Amino acid sequence: MSPYKVVFYLFNAQSNCRMLAFRNAKHIFVTHGESNKLASIKPIIRIYDYIVCAGDIGVDRYLENNIFTNYDVQTHRIIKMGNTFIGNNIYCKTQDKTNGYILYAPTWEGGVISEQYSSLSEDLYAFKTICNFAKENDIKNIAIQPHPNTGHRDKRYKKYLKDGIRFLKKNSLNVDLISTNSNNSFISRLFLQKHKDTYPIYRAFVDVSAMEIQLLDKDIPTNIFINDTKNAMVKNNILQDYYNTICIKNGSLECKTFLNISEVKNLYLGYSFLELENKTKSQRVDWLVDFVIKK
Repeated sequence: MSPYKVVFYLFNAQSNCRMLAFRNAKHIFVTHGESNKLASIKPIIRIYDYIVCAGDIGVDRYLENNIFTNYDVQTHRIIKMGNTFIGNNIYCKTQDKTNGYILYAPTWEGGVISEQYSSLSEDLYAFKTICNFAKENDIKNIAIQPHPNTGHRDKRYKKYLKDGIRFLKKNSLNVDLISTNSNNSFISRLFLQKHKDTYPIYRAFVDVSAMEIQLLDKDIPTNIFINDTKNAMVKNNILQDYYNTICIKNGSLECKTFLNISEVKNLYLGYSFLELENKTKSQRVDWLVDFVIKK
């Protein structure tokens, strides 16, 4: 272990605790995306030396839930790194309805029932909402990116996905299924095809997941299917208006657009140090390594 000075952690696991015993290294929790799931506020996150978040909302989420203190923020134990670690995707914004796509990116059913944020369901509610939006806007193309863990805890969610795709195709919509996991044999069997390098997205539909902030970073208009599962959304006036506008719940088929999206983006994505904003992602990672080693 002696040659290593920094260890990055993408998620919490028992093996992380064994690694943390090596105190000649700095341990940084970067997680695998910016998300309002309860997994973002697990108290175990305190065990790491440094924690990376995307922006002010990530900091406020920790403070509101008593995971960290203002002192941790002031001493830069929590470091805002913008879109460095939020993940990437193959989507871009478009206003072209003819050639554009509606994106549906449902999350999985969660490792435990109390963290079930998926909009996949037996009644195909999410697919019916998307179909309705497609017809109202004369859009023919649908891209679906399911979470690679879909069906891991509850196999019924695989069936919901299959049935939903059949429903869209019966309604004369073109469906591209996008797999983010090349080893996912279920996805391969379900819909064998090669997807495009880039998809122009007119409107996206997601669940409470990291996909929300990935799409926000690209200014893609997004609606969120939200259920009664407890989440970690921060109490903020702008965010309250934002989620009251874009969230779809209680059986509604209405899909509204939030106009002041730049305000929300600035809350979710920011930097602890101004010099980071103009660096490339790889340069920011190099900067982070140097920063924690020197502290």
